[in-house]
Amino acid sequence: MILTRTGLKLALSGAIAAGALFGVAAATAGTSWSIGVSVPGVVVSSEPAPVYYEPAPAYSPPPPPPPVYYQPAPPVRYQQPAYVAPAPVYYEPGPSWEERRAERREWRRREWERREHYRRYGDDRY
Repeated sequence: MILTRTGLKLALSGAIAAGALFGVAAATAGTSWSIGVSVPGVVVSSEPAPVYYEPAPAYSPPPPPPPVYYQPAPPVRYQQPAYVAPAPVYYEPGPSWEERRAERREWRRREWERREHYRRYGDDRY
């Protein structure tokens, strides 16, 4: 039997495919797998297959177009021009210079007391 180029190519590709298939099977590390071809069973029935009958087409004139309704323009009402005075604005005065200075002095005194407390009792936070 003489192999032609096409037959040689087919045989070579089949050998490569089989080698790849068995090479993968050897490298599965203990797992198993299989290839199967299942054929469905043969069903014998004495009933005829169902037949579909398409109904005859029905022709009718197209429906009339829908009626067209126009909405009347909304009534326009103009108001008389009027002058409205702005609401009065009241300003509350802030703290005076002396009050702000006293608050600053009180804050400094409390800060000094905190630092002295930490220094005396060994609590080094500053």
